[in-house]
Amino acid sequence: MSTVRGRLRSTATQTAEGHADDQATARAEALAGLDLTAYELQQANTVTAKASGDITIRAVARSRETRDHEASGSNYDAAMQAFRNSVPDGWSVLYVTAD
Repeated sequence: MSTVRGRLRSTATQTAEGHADDQATARAEALAGLDLTAYELQQANTVTAKASGDITIRAVARSRETRDHEASGSNYDAAMQAFRNSVPDGWSVLYVTAD
């Protein structure tokens, strides 16, 4: 019998936009629209910038939520297959260890 253990991370994301006449204010607005306690900033990109000074920035953050996961099988290959097949939707594998 073999057991595979690992850690999963939620694939949930948040997106927010900020609009202002300058880049710093637009970025601050976009970041203020995110929950940066439960989520971590992944990227902040300028979506539009017009000569008139109208700037839009879109910020994306991903969930910090992780959890342990394990599966067993008759051998390593079976345990690994069971592990992969049992990862719920909305989660991705961060790492795997085997006993």
